[in-house]
Amino acid sequence: MGFIIDAGLCYYQGNVEYSCVSDIIIKNMKKKKDYIIRLLATLVISGVLFLGSPVVNKAALEGELSFSDIILKVGAELTVYGQNFLRQSDIKLYFDDEEVAFGATNQLGEFTLSFVVPPSGRGLHLIKALDADYNTGSGLVLIESWIDLSKSEAAIGETVNINGTGFTPLASVNFYYNNTPLEVIPANVKADITGSFSVSFAVPERFAGVYLVEVRQGDYINSQSLKANVWLDINPEIGLGKLIDVGTQLNISGKGFKPNGQVDLQYDGVSLLKVSVDDKGTFFAQIVIPSSASASHSLILDDGQNRIVREIWLENTPPPAPDITIPVSGEALDDPFTFGWAGVSDSSGVTYTLQVASDSGFGNILFELKDIKTSQYILADNQDINNSSADTFYWRVQAVDGAGNASAWSETGTFTRTSLVQNLGLVVGVGVGLVAIIIFMWWAIRNRR
Repeated sequence: MGFIIDAGLCYYQGNVEYSCVSDIIIKNMKKKKDYIIRLLATLVISGVLFLGSPVVNKAALEGELSFSDIILKVGAELTVYGQNFLRQSDIKLYFDDEEVAFGATNQLGEFTLSFVVPPSGRGLHLIKALDADYNTGSGLVLIESWIDLSKSEAAIGETVNINGTGFTPLASVNFYYNNTPLEVIPANVKADITGSFSVSFAVPERFAGVYLVEVRQGDYINSQSLKANVWLDINPEIGLGKLIDVGTQLNISGKGFKPNGQVDLQYDGVSLLKVSVDDKGTFFAQIVIPSSASASHSLILDDGQNRIVREIWLENTPPPAPDITIPVSGEALDDPFTFGWAGVSDSSGVTYTLQVASDSGFGNILFELKDIKTSQYILADNQDINNSSADTFYWRVQAVDGAGNASAWSETGTFTRTSLVQNLGLVVGVGVGLVAIIIFMWWAIRNRR
């Protein structure tokens, strides 16, 4: 229903009189020549009333739609622009028969709405807009098939998911890896009623590189690139938070390396071992962690095409401090000096550091020796000790494991040197004893006669 203006300058909506502007606005125009002025005034007032009314309707409006894109994939956002619809009216937007958006037109009968393309099969789909007076506008968009990989790169043997949309519903789908049939889970795949599917596969055992994952349905082919990386298994595990000991044996398996080549295994850049790779790109090797400081170290595997770096963290727990045993504290010693202690153990191995000083604070160290591999050491002809004027000497020992972790120092022991008088007394005493033994033996032999 629209607005009608009759010849008598009255305003109607349907058969009901709305207003007669000739009586309201122009009362005093009596001359026939004023007819044109009266007519113009009436048209102006009628136009104001027409534009100001929120319920104005045009019979049999033909809405027009345009789209931000007409070739789409499932999950993409589509913006729809509409015009020539009922002004200031609710508007519904449909994708095929599914309502996907709701909004309103403005005073010009225009609208802009956006929605995400729902799961649907390959081909043309109808977009339709409907206003409150059932005026419609429609258009077609094309849905393309599409695949997504859950990962853009993965190690050999790692699981990757393939999600497909926009395929022909209920039709079989086949999978290929660089033109070679690819085993997927589940097998014998068909797109569902919405043209979607989801499968997974393990990256095949081939040398590292970029491969094409293809999904084929009839004459249609969709593909995505996948970077296949080498696979490593290191036992025991290494890396941050995985502390291991010096001397630990690592068992290393690899896949995806250069076929029929060699892998150089390096520790902090120093080659430990070169191992052969078979024609499938796999290898196995064993290495032992060498003595090195408690810190992060690099394990490098290099086959000329692939260079893999892994971190090794060595344990940082020091061994216990040794207990000194000989000499007894305060004992007088003569050159050579013998020092002994109770050995300690550590899975990475242990060496000892021995210090001798002329003061209890070890400010004046007369002797120091590192990397002693036994729990006893004999010190002979040390001029610094023999020529020292000190009366008392101080000594201690420390344990150091294969990762360089040092224990606390042992308790401090003391010793003195045997004096010249003590040495002469000892010689005289020994001499007197020998003479007494000789005289006794002579007397015993004589009395037997």
